[in-house]
Amino acid sequence: MHKNKIHISSLGDFSPSIVQVVSKKKSIGFVSAISLVVGSSIGAGIFIKNHEILNNVHGSVGLAIIAWIIAIIGIIALALALPEICSGIRNNSQGIIGWVRKFNKKFTYLGCKNFMTYLHLPIYYFIMPFYLIMTLQEAFGFQMEWYYLVLISLGISTWFIWISGISAKSANIQNWITTCIKFLPIIFAAIAGFVVIGMGLRGTPVYWWNYPDVYTEHLPLFSDKWPAIGVLSSIPAIFFAFDGFYSTAGIQSEMKEPRKISLAMGLGMAIVSALDITISISLLLGTETGKMSDLPKEIPQAVFAIANICVSVGILGIVNGVSVYSARYYQDLIIHDEIPFSIFLKVHSHSSRPIMGTLVSYIITLFWFAVFTSVGVFFINSGHYGTIPGWEQEGYIYGDKYVCALYSFSDLIGNWNAVIAFAIIMLAVIGVMKNRKTNEIKVKRSKYFIFGGIVSLTIVGASILFIPIQSVGNLVYLIGYNQGWIPMPADYHSPKPDNVDIFGASMQIGMFLIFLLIMFLPAINRSIGDRRKGVNKFSHSTY
Repeated sequence: MHKNKIHISSLGDFSPSIVQVVSKKKSIGFVSAISLVVGSSIGAGIFIKNHEILNNVHGSVGLAIIAWIIAIIGIIALALALPEICSGIRNNSQGIIGWVRKFNKKFTYLGCKNFMTYLHLPIYYFIMPFYLIMTLQEAFGFQMEWYYLVLISLGISTWFIWISGISAKSANIQNWITTCIKFLPIIFAAIAGFVVIGMGLRGTPVYWWNYPDVYTEHLPLFSDKWPAIGVLSSIPAIFFAFDGFYSTAGIQSEMKEPRKISLAMGLGMAIVSALDITISISLLLGTETGKMSDLPKEIPQAVFAIANICVSVGILGIVNGVSVYSARYYQDLIIHDEIPFSIFLKVHSHSSRPIMGTLVSYIITLFWFAVFTSVGVFFINSGHYGTIPGWEQEGYIYGDKYVCALYSFSDLIGNWNAVIAFAIIMLAVIGVMKNRKTNEIKVKRSKYFIFGGIVSLTIVGASILFIPIQSVGNLVYLIGYNQGWIPMPADYHSPKPDNVDIFGASMQIGMFLIFLLIMFLPAINRSIGDRRKGVNKFSHSTY
């Protein structure tokens, strides 16, 4: 048996000192860390988001590829900025929230911490199993009642929250299994489109810079006025394909070589970038929708079924990666009195295993499962997953209107979840740039940081800011068409937008505002209370 050591942890003015038992034995090696980055990122977005991107750019394959290239440049630039960010933190269990805590103001940290604690992680556990089930439905064509959908999803999340959360070793084993399996559909998707083009199996031409007639029949909203705008609105959707890579930052304390965390993340992101752009080009060339399931029927259906099964296993890898991070993240919050009832929970937190962190993670997940299910089932229209009679010949059907509503709602909150997560990373980059002037925090300066920081801020920041603007603009156009303030296009023959359409656009803005309230209302209250007590900042040096 390995021995434990006593580690004294303090956050200076921010929280009292406590004693924590930390295991000397580390479970995750450098190669495994790279595997966790790949396993936590690739597996869902690349097979789901191409259709959305193609819609944004009106079916132009050229513009869709440009959107991918720009987004990947932003991701690689961010990877160049990571070494200096990570060098300022000795032992990080909070991941990107630890970056913000180290390099940003206290109020910013509190808001970002609330997002990660009460929204980001529970949302992952809610939506990712849905995408897994959706993938299997596309493979085998079965329907499901909404309560079975929710129960199966909860069961999947329960397994990974407890197994991967408590044991980093188990999480590492599961990650290697899921990562190896998910490479089968990755290889298939990467070559299938090129094979289709080479054999002349694609039934329609590839629209490089012009657009199919079907896109000219769409009701033009703010985001649809010019296809080039779709490039900007597509970049956050592409970030969803990379979303989750940063969960690896939270396992720094579990690594055998913690100082190599930034290199592991950078290499992992480079691997994911190369795979994603290859798969994207292949599917955009081989299908009209960018979806693997829409490859020509000449390819045997058994191949699709096997590929989709492997994709679903890959999604399990994403849930696994989030789980190994979330347990340690919540455990860290308990130790530092950063969540309610910490004083009772940390009595039982003196263990090398984050049992209390896992328990808190599960309780919060159960709460949001109940809330999100209620909202999705009782308040959301079926959305873009609407049922299609005779789906075997005409399209896909996943179930009744409640199932379609849950899938649509998952897309809505999942998109905002990814956008805000990347906004938090940009806040950390800004904080490190400021630290270059103040030298308040000791870091190992990287000659690539300024270039990487500026490029990532330009690309990632601009696309993130555009999404709220697009949401408001779309709502204005829908209301304008409905009320007659904006004339309907002469060549548009479908009914004008109704209250259901306006409600859907309003929900998109409403969820964003709700997210902001959950993030910053408690932060405002905390800041006011701290000022009254004369506690205006916390010490960076002990973190």
